[in-house]
Amino acid sequence: MFYIQLDYNQFKTYQFSENTTNSVITLDSARVEKAIKLQLDSKGMKKTDNNADIIVHHYIQQQSDFRSYGTTVGFGYRYRHVGMAYSSPSQFREYRYGKLVVELIENTSNNIVWKAISQRKLTETMTPGSRNEFIDEQISEMFKSYPPPKSATN
Repeated sequence: MFYIQLDYNQFKTYQFSENTTNSVITLDSARVEKAIKLQLDSKGMKKTDNNADIIVHHYIQQQSDFRSYGTTVGFGYRYRHVGMAYSSPSQFREYRYGKLVVELIENTSNNIVWKAISQRKLTETMTPGSRNEFIDEQISEMFKSYPPPKSATN
């Protein structure tokens, strides 16, 4: 998501936000910032400690799905257009995961000017190596659309 009218080439410097909204990010914060830094540096931007053009805010958005498991048993009976059926409910288990979110905030207006959300799910069961690989791949994929082309539409 981004503003069509904005000239993204005006942004030359960035800094990372000090305020994270989710305590889980602290485990992967260094990995995420390293991957973002690599992407922004490759686009000609420079990291600074204060008064940057863009504030980079990143976090892991917690989400969950419910998955059913177990067997379902059913039976039915029909006699002269009257029917009856029974099915035992499946059991459900909550499956938790996170999605990486990166927001670029214009420092002077404090408006989010670009936002990307990872398409894949970060899970707690990932090994440190697979988490690192996941973060690098997802951040790279997210920043393929930055800066947005001037002819792009929302």
